[in-house]
Amino acid sequence: MEMHQIRYFLAVCGTLNFTRAAEECNVTQPSMTRAIKNLEAELGGELFRRERSRTHLTELGRSTLPFLQQSLDSAMAAKAQAESLGRGETAPLRLGISATIEIRILLPALRELVRVMPGLELHLLRRPAREVMQQLEDGEIELCVTAVGEVTWERIDQWPLFTEDFVLFAGLTHPLGSKGTVQLSELKGQQILARPYCEHAGMFSDILKERQIPVDGYHKLSDQSDLGATVGEGLGVGIAPRSTQIPESVVAVPISDAKLLRTVTLFAVSGRPYSPAASGLIRLLRAADWSGYERRPN
Repeated sequence: MEMHQIRYFLAVCGTLNFTRAAEECNVTQPSMTRAIKNLEAELGGELFRRERSRTHLTELGRSTLPFLQQSLDSAMAAKAQAESLGRGETAPLRLGISATIEIRILLPALRELVRVMPGLELHLLRRPAREVMQQLEDGEIELCVTAVGEVTWERIDQWPLFTEDFVLFAGLTHPLGSKGTVQLSELKGQQILARPYCEHAGMFSDILKERQIPVDGYHKLSDQSDLGATVGEGLGVGIAPRSTQIPESVVAVPISDAKLLRTVTLFAVSGRPYSPAASGLIRLLRAADWSGYERRPN
């Protein structure tokens, strides 16, 4: 089945007249008739019933019409998209963001990218860090922002944006929420709101075990946005990056006896050509002032 056959079929559907349809398509009537017959042979039946000067769609023609119309519409949309890309009017960008990265830290750069590239088509994909990195390796995304530690794949380009510490999040009315700093030993007997999707989740539980600090149990969260609400309602306390967005009912308390750090990094695949949108975002993120997020405990 070829696109010109579909186009001729739809033209006849619109006019119910082979002569006028041929004129609309700028082809001879014999050429159009031959193309329709070839399409009928491929579909296994007549599409039109010709009765002297009148033409009607058969049952096969009526049932086939919406599918062939959709095929033509999709082909025309794909062609328009390709032409738009060729002219630089459309700038697609697939950006992966790990589950622990707050979108607000990227918004200034994304706003500027949208401003300077009116044709930007941004696709934001949220996944745990390992999945995001795998998507990058597989070519499903062009860039990603995560806080993974060491990356062993040699084809990775990486640009560290900022390093921050982990803090304790507690409700305003929680005993630990009124402290200026806390020690990990003060987590003894506390309910912990665990974040298994975090790149460093195993590190926290290992430290508590090493220091023999028994906690009262863990509530496991699967979404970053649930941390502030659950802490604020007194379900427990949590350890998370300082940049984590929290409600007014929650406070961030520095941890004085543990140097818990993470580095938020922009990743791309070395050797792959960057799209204009990806190149622009790389420049914006590398040039951004991250001092407001940079925080290393003494």
